[in-house]
Amino acid sequence: MLKKTGFLKTLRNQTNIVFNSAFLKNLTHTETYEFLQLCHRRIYQDQEMIYHIKDPGNGFYIIESGSVELFVQNEKGTQIGSSFRLSSPDTFGNLSLSHSMRRMSSARAVDETIVLGFFKPDFEALEKRHPQIAIKLLSEINRVLAQQLESTMLELANHIGEFQSMYFQAETFYAQNSDSPVI
Repeated sequence: MLKKTGFLKTLRNQTNIVFNSAFLKNLTHTETYEFLQLCHRRIYQDQEMIYHIKDPGNGFYIIESGSVELFVQNEKGTQIGSSFRLSSPDTFGNLSLSHSMRRMSSARAVDETIVLGFFKPDFEALEKRHPQIAIKLLSEINRVLAQQLESTMLELANHIGEFQSMYFQAETFYAQNSDSPVI
């Protein structure tokens, strides 16, 4: 009976995390259950690395307990700038799920940290079994991506000017994604 009680408590905690997560708030009870069936619970010790900057992105994480520190390092491993501390029910690594992006930061556990991992094979299974849930996740990833682009563009505009930042964004995208020469 103790194992069953522990399992139910874990499931209840994970469900509460999903419902409180801004990233996953649009899932129904049934969709949350289906999503949790594909998540992998991982425990990291204090200061243990979850992933490193430039690692291939293969999924995202939801913090169940503990904290995660996100930071940027240079080639020598020296931290650049401030770090960002996340805690339950924050998510991180979201963009790598659908966009095959390399990690833009390193992630390290602070204290003992439990996360729920959701990886590309899990997403592919979700697409086949429950495409409506997969669409909701992709919509949220795209919302986060647009929000990240907007905040980056605003910050860039503060440094180099509004029109120069817009030109830089357009030039970067179209020059990299077009066979036509930039005129």
